[in-house]
Amino acid sequence: MKKYLLYSLLLVLNLPTGFAQSKIWTVVMEKGTYSQAYEGSVSFPVAFINKKKAAREYITDLTYGAGEWVVTTGTTRYTAQEYILSTEFPKDWIDKQWTAGYDITEVAYGDNQWAVIMSKNAGLTDENWGKRSSFEEIKALIKTKWNDGKDIIDLAFGNGEWVVTLAKGRDYNQQTYNWGSDFPQQWVNSKYKDNYQITGLTYGEGIWVVVMSKYTTPKQEAYQTGSDFPTAWVNQQWANNMRVKYMHYSYEKDLSNSFNEYFTAASNAANKNNHDLAIHYYSKAIQIQPNHATAYNNRAWSKYLSNQCLGGLADVNYAIKLDPQSYAYHTRGSIYLCLDRCREAANDFEKSIQLTAQKEGHHYSYKAEAERCLGNLDQATKDYNTAIVLDPNNRATYASAKAEIKEMQDELRVAPTITWDYPYLAFTSSTESGYNIKACVQSEAPIESMQLLINGTSFTSRGFGIDDDCTQSLKQKITLRDGLNTLEIVVKTAGGSTRSEKRTIEYKAHGSGNYHALLIGVQNYDDFAINDLNKPIADAKQLRQVLTSKYTFEQGDIHLLENPTKDEIINKLIYLQERLKEDDNLLIFYSGHGMVKNEIGYWLPKDADKNNRAKWFSNSELKDYVNSIKTKHTLVIADACFSGSIFTGGYRDITEFACAEMEKITSRRAMTSGANTVVPDNSIFLKYLVKKLAENNTSCLSAETLYSKVKPAVIYNSPNNHIPQFGVMPQTGDEGGNFIFRLK
Repeated sequence: MKKYLLYSLLLVLNLPTGFAQSKIWTVVMEKGTYSQAYEGSVSFPVAFINKKKAAREYITDLTYGAGEWVVTTGTTRYTAQEYILSTEFPKDWIDKQWTAGYDITEVAYGDNQWAVIMSKNAGLTDENWGKRSSFEEIKALIKTKWNDGKDIIDLAFGNGEWVVTLAKGRDYNQQTYNWGSDFPQQWVNSKYKDNYQITGLTYGEGIWVVVMSKYTTPKQEAYQTGSDFPTAWVNQQWANNMRVKYMHYSYEKDLSNSFNEYFTAASNAANKNNHDLAIHYYSKAIQIQPNHATAYNNRAWSKYLSNQCLGGLADVNYAIKLDPQSYAYHTRGSIYLCLDRCREAANDFEKSIQLTAQKEGHHYSYKAEAERCLGNLDQATKDYNTAIVLDPNNRATYASAKAEIKEMQDELRVAPTITWDYPYLAFTSSTESGYNIKACVQSEAPIESMQLLINGTSFTSRGFGIDDDCTQSLKQKITLRDGLNTLEIVVKTAGGSTRSEKRTIEYKAHGSGNYHALLIGVQNYDDFAINDLNKPIADAKQLRQVLTSKYTFEQGDIHLLENPTKDEIINKLIYLQERLKEDDNLLIFYSGHGMVKNEIGYWLPKDADKNNRAKWFSNSELKDYVNSIKTKHTLVIADACFSGSIFTGGYRDITEFACAEMEKITSRRAMTSGANTVVPDNSIFLKYLVKKLAENNTSCLSAETLYSKVKPAVIYNSPNNHIPQFGVMPQTGDEGGNFIFRLK
């Protein structure tokens, strides 16, 4: 590690050395006298970052090049900082950090993982990120967000994908960017004359991308680009009180338009586990020879090792179509395993073995993994034995895998498995007192005794038998008592007693049918012109929890759609249309953006386009589906802006009468968080809806009674005195009844 001491500021430099002449570095520096430090390391420099963090010096730039991470830290406006390394882009972690007041300040990709840096007090507001598989697609996202008044905060490429971060709050008046196969020096120099400065720098898909912005208060800036890292120039600039602003590395080699050179460069990159670069060069080679089977196979393998298994499958399928070699079947078998398509993986590994003249141990070890995935443990053991014979040098690895299989087999032999055929779900209900139950027991060890317990008491039956592939089976009609009936099977072997999962059947003599729910939460939108929300999915899950824990909604009868498209919403409604019966009850809940256009109300699914209503879901479409789903009762609850538009001509309260009478009469009702107004993302309506459901202790709670409890609480506690609405959904078949929430 080289150390420099300038003006009493510690400047630590440990940069990659020995770069080939064909590799390109670009470094941007700006005027400043603040403390700054650098670290270059093959592994992510955690110790260095933590040491600087303790001194309140935070990451200001991050890149990966020539097999090393290069991190720049310095004194900044940040008051705290967190980071994550992840093979998948860490969207859930980002959401969590946003909630804690952090903003994305740096994103980079290297060593087959994403690095995301998030900082507090970054001065940003309304931040979003977007990920796309091509630069053309990411440009479209940038244009949309620019129109929304946001600026590019960071742009990165990795694992075949582009990621852009945009937000408001930067000290920019204008912003632009340029791209090309070479660093756009002429363009950058011309923009300097117009008082623009570099505010973003990245490389991907064979192109440099440079972002430039006009600051309200500009700083002096300079850059240098060349085949090697410009160490001498950086030292000179440090002496002039300049500090590193951005560093970036181009992995592109200066190759001629030659298939062999691109193919060789790709193979060298793959051998060094730089699969992002390998995919790039194989793609270049394929452009020159578009029917080269080996290039397609090798690109598929690099995609597989980069966890891009679907893309790899398309490549290897084409390779096999061009030239069905054993190695291509091996590649496809590995990709099938990645996709959990175990049967197809086993078939391809078997095909690879058949086509291979010289059998090797790893051929059989891969097939063993596929057999293990299928549950064929005996065959997997045989394949590992063959691998040991063919490849004794790796005996320890294969023997370890065999030992794991033996442990699995021993566990299976000791503990019987008890499977319920019906009731299949953990909780179900019945309107008939007589109920047929069936269960299958499989056991390697001899069964000493079996017992059926109903509500903890042994049930005297005509006995257990043998059925199908079961060691023993239970097939019996039992009589249910009114209310809850809990079933459990106890099987005793020499190894001890094994209990089945419990099954609970509620006998509902009133004959109200089963309770179903469709819960829809939309918070992330494809169109950057539509602001994302924070709460809808969490709200839907909160409602699901109270429905399943307190009321007669079975977990298996609640359908939760997280960020669905319009087609996914419609497909689920069609599913319910085909399966629900006339004595069933259906609750439909929606949380997300709502709109009114030309006096027509809409819900906005994930794929909605702000400027095109083709993917909006209208109230009239909802009413058509509600009318076509032949339930006894359907209740729609909408927590969205302008949700009151669901009531044509406003809303009206409904007179309530005896619970048993209401339950007999068909109803189609709706409850909304407000009228034709904007409601907040942090839903007061949902808070009190769930609260009143949780507090209820009456066995029969009508939707009208629930509304009467929720309405005043929302009015008194919402910022703008929002008034929830309740009433009949017109033209949907309502006959005057009401939706009833029944306690378990």
